[in-house]
Amino acid sequence: MGAACCGGAGAINSEAPIYISLPVTAFQFAPYLTAVVVAPILLVLLSLYPLLVVLSPVSEPPQASEVNYASPSSDRLQPLPSLRDEASVQLSVVIPAFNESSRLPKMLDEAITYLEQLRNRSLPLNQAASPSKQDQAVGVSSFEKDDQRGPPTLDALDGPLKTFEVIIVDDGSTDDTSKVALEYADSRRSEGGSEIRVVRLAKNKGKGAAVRHGVLHCRGSLILFADADGATRFSDIAALCREMKRILTPSGHGIAVGSRAHLVSTEAVVKRSFIRNFLMHSFHIFLSLLLRPPVPLSHVSRIIRPFLGSNVPDGAKVESLSKQPLIRDTQCGFKLFTRESARSIFPLSHIDRWIFDVELLLLAEMASEAASASVWSIRNGSCSADSDRAGQEGSRRPSLKDPLLDLPLPIAEVPVHWEEIGGSKIDLVKDSVGMALDLLIIRANYALGRWKKPAPVRL
Repeated sequence: MGAACCGGAGAINSEAPIYISLPVTAFQFAPYLTAVVVAPILLVLLSLYPLLVVLSPVSEPPQASEVNYASPSSDRLQPLPSLRDEASVQLSVVIPAFNESSRLPKMLDEAITYLEQLRNRSLPLNQAASPSKQDQAVGVSSFEKDDQRGPPTLDALDGPLKTFEVIIVDDGSTDDTSKVALEYADSRRSEGGSEIRVVRLAKNKGKGAAVRHGVLHCRGSLILFADADGATRFSDIAALCREMKRILTPSGHGIAVGSRAHLVSTEAVVKRSFIRNFLMHSFHIFLSLLLRPPVPLSHVSRIIRPFLGSNVPDGAKVESLSKQPLIRDTQCGFKLFTRESARSIFPLSHIDRWIFDVELLLLAEMASEAASASVWSIRNGSCSADSDRAGQEGSRRPSLKDPLLDLPLPIAEVPVHWEEIGGSKIDLVKDSVGMALDLLIIRANYALGRWKKPAPVRL
């Protein structure tokens, strides 16, 4: 009985998207009119499919030299580990670098100095080395241990920082980025517990490819990728780690992303050129339209759902888990992942250029939604297995007021300190058009099933 009941629940949760359910419903009431309207649209979409195939990026397998790293600790290149391996350090910092010989040393200075301060003072990552008034107000009680959280990640967050690595991925630079990175690594050798590794890609592939390569070959329980320009204050990793601890699931899932959304009306953004701000706001509007359907479509969806039928038992109450709130700033180059979450999304990513962040967040949201569908509860005397499971999900969190505390793979947005740094590699017009095109490519490939979607994350 339990199996049958749960099977029914699965059918309930497999609701079709509105772009499928709406034509199907319309066809039931007016088949001829629907065919006349839908047929031309289908013909246009079919004619665009070959263009999608041509424009979609194809990931290249890494060359032999790219799966090795250089380090001052050895005169020879050493093989890189795999993200599939168990974590062997608490934190990995992945830094993509293309022609960054001038800006990289300052960023490394800030990052390494901060991490060494934590280690020398036996402080955890979620506590600032030099606490601000806000940090002091939080107090030590915020770092109390929660035995329900995943042990490896929790130890990396709560335990004193002892081990970390910095992975600099030289994205086919034409300057001395690799040489500068190795010289810096040699000047900051420590007695043990930390290491700077330099990986050189054979050719320039894009920031997304560099970040993905570094993450797929890191050793950390926690994985941070940070831009080489140092625009984001590195000590804000403490704020990301505190939020990570708050949202961390029992299976060790969670993502904390740095955000500059709170700076929109500040001088740091206002003093930008008009064209830069115009393109920024246009991009955000376009992104929100793609990632979240407009409100009218949501109303239409609710109207037609009753006509589609349902196998929910009479008198039963169907309840779904919360949805991921919209991330206001997807492009900030300061994002923290648990190893479990990185394993779920990075191997599936395709985009190599600037918009790779959006694909990663979209993959995380899809993995979370797939897991959420499996724990919908049918109450009032129906599936007991689902009821027990839902009860366990509810009991593991202190409150359901925050939707992030009810998600299988939550993504938290954390305000960070940020300032404009000169030397940006972005071509405003060209790259803005490229990012808009990549957004369409991402959405189309996942909607049509050309790109594999992530499996439900483990609850």
